[in-house]
Amino acid sequence: MEEGSRASTRRDFLKSAGVSAAGVAIGGGLVGGLRVATSAERARAVEGVNPVFVAGPSVSLVATDGHITLPGRPGGKPLYIFGFIHVPPTMSVSELSAAYKGHAQHPAPILGFREDNPPSHSNDIKISLTNLGLPGRPDLTDSHTIHWHGFRAPVALMDGVPEVSIAVPELRQFTYFYRPHDPGTYMYHCHFEDVEHVQMGMTSIVFVRPLQDGNTSLYSSGKYAYNDGDGSTGFDREYAILLNEIWTTVHDNDELIQESIHTSYDPNYFTLNGRVYPQTIAPSNDPSLPSQPISSLIQCNGGNRVLLRLANLGYQQHAMQLPGIRMRVVGEDATLLRSPAGSNLMYWTNTLYMGPGEARDVLFTAPQYNAGRAGGSDGRGAYNVYFFKNRSARKLSNDGASGRGGMMTEVRVYQNALPVQAEPNETYV
Repeated sequence: MEEGSRASTRRDFLKSAGVSAAGVAIGGGLVGGLRVATSAERARAVEGVNPVFVAGPSVSLVATDGHITLPGRPGGKPLYIFGFIHVPPTMSVSELSAAYKGHAQHPAPILGFREDNPPSHSNDIKISLTNLGLPGRPDLTDSHTIHWHGFRAPVALMDGVPEVSIAVPELRQFTYFYRPHDPGTYMYHCHFEDVEHVQMGMTSIVFVRPLQDGNTSLYSSGKYAYNDGDGSTGFDREYAILLNEIWTTVHDNDELIQESIHTSYDPNYFTLNGRVYPQTIAPSNDPSLPSQPISSLIQCNGGNRVLLRLANLGYQQHAMQLPGIRMRVVGEDATLLRSPAGSNLMYWTNTLYMGPGEARDVLFTAPQYNAGRAGGSDGRGAYNVYFFKNRSARKLSNDGASGRGGMMTEVRVYQNALPVQAEPNETYV
């Protein structure tokens, strides 16, 4: 019998028995059927790992479920999700299950690697995935995969498409192997029941740094998006931002063991890194958003060249703008914008159009701080504000509520100098 048929049978059985996911008690407090972790459990679950950014060459992830927070939900109800989370590499499956089951985050950690370095191949990548199951949906025994979207995989076996690759069953573990020949920005997601699992939150950004990194003769920071040979993709700060939409109907139905008609797709939240404005400008690892740890706040000094690594894993096109600052697109879908003959194809724009599954590498130079321009102040001092936002008014609200919301964040240009950025999406408070 097919996996989908087994899942349907279990769902029908639970429905006929009058049982829903909201009524499945698994110990502790219940939020829509999923046990709420105590503060001590959550502290233990994240000890020694970074939920925001993980550098290679070896990464350990687990797949499970959890909840996130979205403003305007009736009664403040958390939203059920599937997701990945970064974990220590030394723990057994049973230890991982005890510490991390039910602690998914959205999006998954940003992953960063370095371009392959032949003939030594010293930058080979291994990503270990452990499937802990879905405690909020004990009737489901879905496998999970890691599919590196847009990556030029030499063999299908490691591509994460379950029909031709490896899918990881519940309480099992598998290590995917990659040899990163091409620098640029990609995205990764689960490809098992992918329409459902992508919408439910098993998504994030992954990028490959070029071998040119470290060469300060082309650009002073020695940081580059691509092997450009002339410093044209050099940058001082970088921010990875995943564009997505959330149709809460699917999430609520999944939690209550109900079917959704995906052809009726009608998202009511529009997110950047799993958050909506004003959540987007809260710092990374903000304690009020434990399952949405990745900020989209862009903080910089005047004159900094800022790289935006953008990817769209929603099902709609999005048009993003940054009024007051010109943007230059230097890469698309992990490809430097140059012709085979070497002609420069980079372009300036005030509107970025991004379709589903597309990625862009975008540079802008921050203006100098201007005391006469609107802004604010925080622990780092005074700053000017520019809004990076969707041009659609509908996508700038939270479930249709009044006021600013949705797919928007702030670019803050400070009067006082910020320190050198240590990692992508680092925030200063």
